[in-house]
Amino acid sequence: MTGMAISGKTRFVLMLGDPIVQVKAPAGFAAWARDTGTDAVMLPVAVPEAALPATLEALRGWRNCLGAVVTCPHKQAVARLVDSVSPAVGLTGACNVVRRTADGQLHGEMTDGLGFVAALRANGFDPAGRDVQLVGAGGAGAAIALALAENGARLVIIDRDRARQATLLDRLAAQGQVLSAPPEDFSAALVCNATPVGMNGDTAHPWPLEDLPRDCFVADIVPEPAETPWIVAARARGHRVQTGPEMVAGQMPAIVDILMAHRDGAEG
Repeated sequence: MTGMAISGKTRFVLMLGDPIVQVKAPAGFAAWARDTGTDAVMLPVAVPEAALPATLEALRGWRNCLGAVVTCPHKQAVARLVDSVSPAVGLTGACNVVRRTADGQLHGEMTDGLGFVAALRANGFDPAGRDVQLVGAGGAGAAIALALAENGARLVIIDRDRARQATLLDRLAAQGQVLSAPPEDFSAALVCNATPVGMNGDTAHPWPLEDLPRDCFVADIVPEPAETPWIVAARARGHRVQTGPEMVAGQMPAIVDILMAHRDGAEG
């Protein structure tokens, strides 16, 4: 996995989700470990919701484990189970990185929004002053919404779960122009799918492409397949696109920084 043998000195990172077959972060982490000569491995672990508290409790005593990366559907539940959280987790109610401290405490961070905006900028799109349609108000959607708002976008958030949509809108009320419906002068420069629609064989589209301006940038956070049917159709229609794996790559530096911040104390 990292190109080196696992030994008693190897540090581990868990990747927690259910399902887990679609995740890309372990491969990215393995590439970083290989390139830097770091003796560390990320293990994808399928954890059902009922077993999540026990899994995190076990993590507290796993002395050679640096922490965990969290994916769907556990990001919001994990935010409630850790001991301390970053301001971004406190605001969005979602957590995707858990760092284990030397004394077994668990600290929650959120990097999805950072990775999404980093990928946008790498693709030549600056969200500042742009109209953005975000589909999905779950854990990743909340983090992306916060990052876009902090970077100056005018943001409309839609979710089939109206209560979840309303909760996120309330949390982000002080962050800028975050809206539940588009104003009359709204013209989407970016639309983002932050839902599981399109994952693992799902052919549905999360948002109708025919409703978008031709110059609208289309982004998806689904990691598998790398190009969902929606992204394939958007590209065929002439839209510039961004894929889920690009967001994963965009946040890998932040994930590594969080997990490795106190690696010498991880076996405390």
